[in-house]
Order: sequence, then C-alpha cells, then structure tokens
Amino acid sequence: MKSFRRPPVLFFVMLAAVVSVAVPLRAGEIINRILVHVNSRIITQSQFDARIEQTVREAGPPPNAAKGEEMKKSVMEELVNEALLEDRAKELDLVTSDAEIEDQVKRLKEQNNVTTDEDFGKALAQSGLTIDRLRDQLRRTVTLQRVVGREVNSKVDLSDDALRILYEREKETWRVPEKAHLAEILVSNGDDSARAARRAKEASDLIKGGAKFEAVVKDYSDGATKSRGGDLGLVAKGELTAEIDKAVFSLPVGSVSDPIGTKFGWHLVKVIDKIPVSYKPFADVKAELLKREQDTQFQKKLAEYLDKLKHDAVIRVLPPGQAYYTPPVGVALPTPTPAAKKK
Repeated sequence: MKSFRRPPVLFFVMLAAVVSVAVPLRAGEIINRILVHVNSRIITQSQFDARIEQTVREAGPPPNAAKGEEMKKSVMEELVNEALLEDRAKELDLVTSDAEIEDQVKRLKEQNNVTTDEDFGKALAQSGLTIDRLRDQLRRTVTLQRVVGREVNSKVDLSDDALRILYEREKETWRVPEKAHLAEILVSNGDDSARAARRAKEASDLIKGGAKFEAVVKDYSDGATKSRGGDLGLVAKGELTAEIDKAVFSLPVGSVSDPIGTKFGWHLVKVIDKIPVSYKPFADVKAELLKREQDTQFQKKLAEYLDKLKHDAVIRVLPPGQAYYTPPVGVALPTPTPAAKKK
C-alpha cells in the first residue's frame, strides 16, 4: 500500500509529535529537555527531533553539514512560529470541533482512496502516524490556519481595483511589441556570392520598375517561402536579424527594402502590413496577477504578522536551543530571577 499523503498546510509542515513534558528519570537526568520558551508554551527536544526526522523523511537528507544546520534552524523557526500562532488562537478563543476533525479525516480517506479503518491505519503507520496523532495534528493545523485566515488573509487586497492599479503600474510588463506582416525574396549565396549579389540587384530593379513582388519571388527567390509568394507571416520587432529588423520596421507599409546582406544571402523584404505596439488587456492578465499577488501579498503579510507576534512575545532560548534560534532584536526577554543572576 502506498504511504499516506499528508494534508496540505499553509506555510509549516505537520507536526510529527505532540508536546512532551520534561519528566525526571533519575536524579540529574531528564527524559525531554526544553529548548525554547515562547510565552507560556515550550518547544522540547523531542518535538524538535521529531520535526527534523519528518523533514528528512519528506524532503530527503541534507547534502552536507552546512545544509543540515540550515534545516535545523528552519525547523526551529517553524516551531516558534507555530507556538506564537497557538498562543494567538487561545487569545482569540479559536477552536476546532471534533466534528470538523472527523470531516477532515473522512476527506483524507477519500483523497487517498482508502475505504476501511484498517487500511487507513496501515497507511498512516507508513508515514509514522497513528489516528490519534493525526487528529491532534489536524486540530492544531486547522486552528492555526484559522488564525492566519482571520489575521493575515483578511489584510490581503485582491480586489479588481487593487489588481487594476498593479496592472497600470506594471503596464510595460504586458507590452506587446510592434509586429509586421512581411514577404521576402531570399537570394542564397550558394557557391558564388558575387552572382547572388547581382541577382538580388536585378530583383530589386525589377520591383522598382513596377514588376509584381510575387512574380519576382517566383523567378528569383531561393527561400522556403517561395511557394507562398514569399509570405513570412507576422513577425514581432526583435525576432529578425538586426540588419533586417532595422530596415523593415523603418519602412512604410507597401514598400520593399533594398537588398540586405546576411550570412544566408541577400534579402528583399516587403512590408505588407504593420501592427503597432499594444498591451495585453487587463482581462487577459488578471488571472496571472491574481495568482502572483496571492503568493507575494500573503507571504509578505504573514512575515509582518509573525514579526509583530515575536516582538510582542516573551521568548527565552535555553542553551541547548541557542545554536538553532536567535530571537529578533527587540523581542522581550524574561527578567532574570535572583537565582538566575547568581548563575
């Protein structure tokens, strides 16, 4: 059976362990030490280790020691952020009911095509979970999502008016370059470049003398477009070689260029029509703008929100956790007790 597919979350991965309480084993020995205090909450060694294990299981082991240290710091940052959001959820009195959790479980079963509780338990086990731990994780994740939805998503402006302002501000991004409908006569250099130059001049003189361009194409062109009367179709400015591009986009509609030499031979280009510079309409780019702003605005607002929570919080990092987390400058630190000062 394939392993269980975890439910999606906003910006943090699912917890692999519930918070453990430090319990004495023998005098001077502790089962689970505390790494960080975040307000009234704690981040323990077992939480940290479990999240590291989960991250490695899902993303693979880090390629080197430096990346391993980065991963540990990233994991600790996630745990601190989650603790801050849990505290905020408590302040806002946001809870997730048992019925909502069971609905989430049912949805996960459907998503993973699991029909029996026994198969579901086996699939969870392959991902290091039990049904009770999954329920705990879902409850925590849904509650944190509610905090973010209420306090962050509500501040993201994705209205048509806001998107239109962005569209106008970045209008050059949606610029459609000038285009021209062209036809060509290509006289290939072949083995005799001098002969090719003479034939190109003959073709040019015929056109200037009133000969139809299509007739001259038939008699003189060596290009792949010969069978189409030399028709090249629509070409955007900048798509052609520099010499041809400069010539054709300076010519009026209906005119034919003098012979233009390139490494391919000699070109005579007729400008059949021109389409001026334009801009993609708002309706055509709205979906792209919306997707981009959903990502960028949300991430920016979320970072600002978490930064504010940190600066309003009391965060104490104990020595075992100091290698992995440093509170931002200005974050309130607990006042040392007299006993702590003596140490």
